[in-house]
Amino acid sequence: MNIITVVRYKLKDGFEDDFIKAINDYDYSNSLSMRLVSISENEYISIMEYDEIDKTGDDEVDGVNWLDTVEHMLQFYGESRTDSCSGLVLASYNQ
Repeated sequence: MNIITVVRYKLKDGFEDDFIKAINDYDYSNSLSMRLVSISENEYISIMEYDEIDKTGDDEVDGVNWLDTVEHMLQFYGESRTDSCSGLVLASYNQ
């Protein structure tokens, strides 16, 4: 069963291009796919799919280190740089 992780980011004004470049430069080799979706002005979600739960853990350390490099671009959600969740894929459709 695959795992999806969803991370929401809110950017400070003027950082969209830099953030998109930084997120595209990240190494996604542990995941099956990644999508970055604009959900409102300066707010984005990244959606990553994995085929093994251990791979999400492998990416967690690298992801935290990557967040350190883009923190200056982010507005915080309370005490956190992101708002995130993950879970098992229970249904799916691909054309």
